Amino acid sequence: MSDKIGVLGESSIATVGTTTVYTCPTSKAAKCKLMGKFKANAAGGTVIDVFVNGLKVAHVAAMTADFYTFTVSGAGLRVAEQAAEPLGTTAALTVAPADQIYYLSAGDTVQYAISGAAAAEANMQVVGVEIDV
Repeated sequence: MSDKIGVLGESSIATVGTTTVYTCPTSKAAKCKLMGKFKANAAGGTVIDVFVNGLKVAHVAAMTADFYTFTVSGAGLRVAEQAAEPLGTTAALTVAPADQIYYLSAGDTVQYAISGAAAAEANMQVVGVEIDV
């Protein structure tokens, strides 16, 4: 066994349903942050919920058609939805791991659920450190 650092799990599934991004393996523990970007579909109505081990940690209400929401450093888990894709020109317009830190034990999961309408785009990553316990 060995420790791991970097992207621990990722998913880009944009369909309606619940997607598991990361499951902490047996005999491991993880300290992680979440990073992601979602785009509503052309008709709008995409709803996104983010769960850490079953606890809802973020909710995006029915999104406006073709709008984006994404994680940034120095703020909450996501920015308010906006029409423009993140440009990377300022910290507020750059996708980055959110500041919140989550601690996971073996079997704990990070998931997102899309409801209402499928997203046009979805990408979520769990980044951090996974260690032997």
